[in-house]
Amino acid sequence: MKNILTYIELKDGAPIKLSLESLSEASKIAKEHSVESIALIFEKLSEDEMSKLKGAGSDKIVLVERNSYNMEDFSNAIVKIAGKYDVKDIFIPGSLDGKDLAPNIAASLDTVSITNVMDIKFENDEINYVTPSYGATVLTLSKIKKAPRVITIRSGSFDKREDLNGKGLFIEEKVDEIKDLKAIIKEVVKSTEAQVNLEDAPIIITCGRGASSENIYPLVEELAKVFNAPISGTRPVIDDGVLPKSSQIGQSGKIVSPKLYIGCGVSGAVQHISGMEKSNFILAINKDEDAPIFQIADIGIVGDCAKILPLFIEEVKKIKAN
Repeated sequence: MKNILTYIELKDGAPIKLSLESLSEASKIAKEHSVESIALIFEKLSEDEMSKLKGAGSDKIVLVERNSYNMEDFSNAIVKIAGKYDVKDIFIPGSLDGKDLAPNIAASLDTVSITNVMDIKFENDEINYVTPSYGATVLTLSKIKKAPRVITIRSGSFDKREDLNGKGLFIEEKVDEIKDLKAIIKEVVKSTEAQVNLEDAPIIITCGRGASSENIYPLVEELAKVFNAPISGTRPVIDDGVLPKSSQIGQSGKIVSPKLYIGCGVSGAVQHISGMEKSNFILAINKDEDAPIFQIADIGIVGDCAKILPLFIEEVKKIKAN
């Protein structure tokens, strides 16, 4: 096995959570096989942010400085750095940008990419990649014999580590920018709908159809306020127009792994479960005692959200006041 390169996606001058999860797994594998874990960044970071990359195990932190994201240019730089540092495995966070980059990198290297990887297993010196299918009801085991291997990592599948203590050797590389770009990003406009990045939120309050009515939804908003947490929704809630599409969690939405997930009136359809099952702690409130969400909940409360939420909010306020 040769070196592993991880593309570190940044937001507001810091690695996104999924980048650190991807790097942590890459570094763990690299240490087990006595090869190097290399983190690739495209802008300078503060010392605090660099220390996060070292904590996640990076032996080398390579900077190829760019002013803004461009799929063609970033892909070209990743391919060039992979070649220079004898890389056979390229880890890409499975974000929107990552899903944009991975197939282009694979095509440039005349190899294949495997997406949405949630586990990596070794068997007789062969690497097996586990990916979900059919709304995570079926797990697929895949092998890529052709190298280099390009994989995108599913959010929440691996732990974000701070104890791997990589060497963190900083190296600045020059890779010529592509001049004849097929597309240029002129402006990035932030959506006014999504004020918080759900993927990085430590606490998420989720509204299901059972809590989306006019008399209950204000209670969900108040609960989110006392927890200082964003509100997400299941697909029916999104389809009903209660919350924007950017707030959807599940197979056709976002994949999250908060420290605390609170589901209000969420029944737990398999498509939704596949997007939040990696949450550290799950609290579910539903009046249907047979709701599937109770099968994965750490704490399940059977009851009407209209009655439970006011009591819950009051208790949280008392705890915070003390």
